[in-house]
Amino acid sequence: MEAKIIKSTSLSSAISNDIVLRETHTTKLIFRPMLVTNPKNQAAAVKGIFIFQRKGSSGTWEDVETLPLSKLKKHEGVKLVIKSSELLKLYEELTALYEIYRAEGIPLGVTRFIRASRTVKAVAEMSDEELTEVVRAKESMGSEALARLIRWASKADNFSLMFERLESLELDSLYKLNAAVGISTFKRALKTWLDNRNNPDEEFWQNLLANYSFVLEQIFYFPIVIIKSKAYVGGKSVLNRGGNLVDFLIKNKVTKAVGLIEIKTPKTPLLGSRYRDEIYNISSELSGAVLQVLSYRENLTRERDSLLRRHGLDLESFDPKCVVIIGHVGRELDSPEKKQGFEVFRRQMSDVEIITYDEIFERTKRLVELLEGRTQIESST
Repeated sequence: MEAKIIKSTSLSSAISNDIVLRETHTTKLIFRPMLVTNPKNQAAAVKGIFIFQRKGSSGTWEDVETLPLSKLKKHEGVKLVIKSSELLKLYEELTALYEIYRAEGIPLGVTRFIRASRTVKAVAEMSDEELTEVVRAKESMGSEALARLIRWASKADNFSLMFERLESLELDSLYKLNAAVGISTFKRALKTWLDNRNNPDEEFWQNLLANYSFVLEQIFYFPIVIIKSKAYVGGKSVLNRGGNLVDFLIKNKVTKAVGLIEIKTPKTPLLGSRYRDEIYNISSELSGAVLQVLSYRENLTRERDSLLRRHGLDLESFDPKCVVIIGHVGRELDSPEKKQGFEVFRRQMSDVEIITYDEIFERTKRLVELLEGRTQIESST
């Protein structure tokens, strides 16, 4: 069944596209339907006329002039034979128009309606309990169908259509949908962390944190925007050599304050050799990362004006916060002495915040638990 194009002609009437009942190379029999608001009988919402058409010399279909039945003389008449297949098509098309009227009334403007397949219609008519069973099913449409719907909705060409449909949802439903998507994204980040805790590739962690920037927000406790990964922060010589590239240049989304993030990997050691029985040195990788990010901040501060002018960055305040993401507490610091050595060093870093990978992902995990608990509470009330 073809799509229905409904075009309003007034607040109480609209025309629909012609229903073709019979067609040859030169002639065509159509029914031209109209939706109407009938105050005497609201169920009687469709009327129309049969029209016989011929193909003109230009190849376009033209209505054949007809004699009104009111002008027929005595003993004259008109007989119109409708085949069973034609009558069935007319019945199906008119049934669709009645369904549109019952659901939408007289649509304003031009509206395109497409009949859903039996499967789609069946899903739309399911109760909440039935939908829950379908999504839970592992061997039915389940998660794969839901994933396909989300992938379809994420395509740019489908944005406007999705937004139109979402606007019809209640605010509570939109909130819960947004919460579900957010929790799913957090969980995916956590799973990636659990599956790759021993990955020594710094580029992998660079890309992961760039894709899941909300993980970095767990460090700052305010909304951030990643201005650039591998950002140039000055320091080139007159020979155009030795430029500094910080792993992440970020800014506070509200105040536009700048931040610098230097990353290593979860496999990067936090501690070095033991200095005395109960004292551990900090690893050269950690001390080097701290000195590196401080050097980046000094260069960025010194060359602030030229960098902002050259790259057109919208930054208001300029006292860069410095962060180093490195190592894995749970795996490496397996004694009180090791933990003390690391914490003593970290607490002395007033200009640099040092945080480990398991710490930032633990914050993300706690956020997921908080969101899931809140969603469950609100769903039960």
